[in-house]
Amino acid sequence: MSDNTKLKISNGLIEDKYSVKSKFVNFFLLAMFTLFPLFYTDYYYNIRHDKYYFFLVVTAVLVLMIGAVAITNSDSQSGTKDKAESVPWYKKLSFTDYAFGAFILVCTVSTVFSQDPADAFLGLSGRNNGLLLMIFYAVVYFLITRFFCFKNYVFVALAGCSIAIYLLDILNCFYIDPLGMFASLTDEQTITNFTSTIGNKNLMSSFICVVMPVTIAFSVLSNKRNHRIIYYISSAFGYMALMTADSYSGILGLGAVFAVLLVWFSRKVAGLNRFFLATTIMLLSGKALRLFSYFMGDKSKGISEFQSLLVYSNVIWAVIAVFAVITALLYLAAYRFPYKTMPIAIPIIIGSIFVLSVCAMFFAVYYFSVIDTKTDLGFLKSFLRFNDSWGTHRGYMWIRSFYIFGDFSLYNKLFGCGPDTFATVFEPYFEGLKHYGDSSTNCAHNEYINYLITTGIFGLASYLSIIFGALKGAIKSASKNPIAIAFAVSVISYAVQAVVNLAQPITTPLFIIFIALCEAVARKQKTTE
Repeated sequence: MSDNTKLKISNGLIEDKYSVKSKFVNFFLLAMFTLFPLFYTDYYYNIRHDKYYFFLVVTAVLVLMIGAVAITNSDSQSGTKDKAESVPWYKKLSFTDYAFGAFILVCTVSTVFSQDPADAFLGLSGRNNGLLLMIFYAVVYFLITRFFCFKNYVFVALAGCSIAIYLLDILNCFYIDPLGMFASLTDEQTITNFTSTIGNKNLMSSFICVVMPVTIAFSVLSNKRNHRIIYYISSAFGYMALMTADSYSGILGLGAVFAVLLVWFSRKVAGLNRFFLATTIMLLSGKALRLFSYFMGDKSKGISEFQSLLVYSNVIWAVIAVFAVITALLYLAAYRFPYKTMPIAIPIIIGSIFVLSVCAMFFAVYYFSVIDTKTDLGFLKSFLRFNDSWGTHRGYMWIRSFYIFGDFSLYNKLFGCGPDTFATVFEPYFEGLKHYGDSSTNCAHNEYINYLITTGIFGLASYLSIIFGALKGAIKSASKNPIAIAFAVSVISYAVQAVVNLAQPITTPLFIIFIALCEAVARKQKTTE
């Protein structure tokens, strides 16, 4: 077995069929995982457009390169045919393929019949999430799912680049600006809200939610020590960046990842020990951040209450000690019983605890929002009491969004008002935003509500079907091809944080890539069975 297959991957991703098209796809992934997050031209002034055009250009280049290979028939595998290639193309379409096709069809109809088709096509009044970007997402999805071939260097490079992104975020939190990103800014609020080469702190959290789950999972799955060290370092810096990004969306996404990975690895002692080691390292990195803050005289942009608890509280030392002891015991158990499998009841019990915890959280929100609206909840008020001011006035936008949807015609309920044209229908409520310090908004700050308004029931249903189909395929194939779980937790993490965040061409393209990688693993696994 070659060095590139040390993750005990299955035949679904075996590397002896590394075609020219697969090389181009991996070069595309390498560009998106390393150059794309770091790319900017004029500091923060055009950073969204910089990423947007970068993605469009590298995708267009990928299409041209694969098209050239197809036209010239120069693929290294073009001389061979297998059973799968003899099957008509339409019979090889998966549920996720159909869902993506349906999503593009709905977006097209929604664009054509919107009040301003040009706006809906380009997303000019929003964040460039128009039909054009959706089409490019579909192109990337179909190319990756057909031609992806796993190579370690792609994901090691992702981990290495992420360390640089995280480090910039941490330094920026303490007003250290090595790239001079803040030099031309005079607005203190902008300086506080923007970070690294990603942009707004909410988008930084979104980036962490896409990338950090992958590095955590690979720190468990990889059998190459040097690679695991890189993944551990990336995860540690990611944890510190999650603290300094100062956004609760990242806490939601990574909390879901911790639950899923704990359940997934709980049956194998040899994997559970590495997972607890990664968790211990991340918790320790939080204390390293505390030490750095001390040497900086605690002069920072500020960290929210929950993150402050994880960084500054002495109670966390006790948590670290517990995790360290569990890690040591698991390594001892793995040494003595390397092939030990835990009873199926273990993941069921752990999963049940997490499900009950989520249900309890929803009940608490309901109780303190509807039944008991007077009790002083302190900083927990921003979590547990839903009203207009909830979640930095996300409550105001969500409630009014449902007012808008209720007033829609039947057509608009089904197809929406047009991709990324949320601002046009929300304009009557701009006046109310002034009460919270805003004068306008171009999104609902909840991806699912946003898709409901802009692409209707059909658009939201097809979008959710894409996520569901990709996750179903990845999880089903993960027992034989474990790297699938690394891609799946990235999708889960982003999907969870999207409840309080927004789609944009800075981190959403990476999310689409991992959806495609989930489907690619499932597709190749299916063709080998």
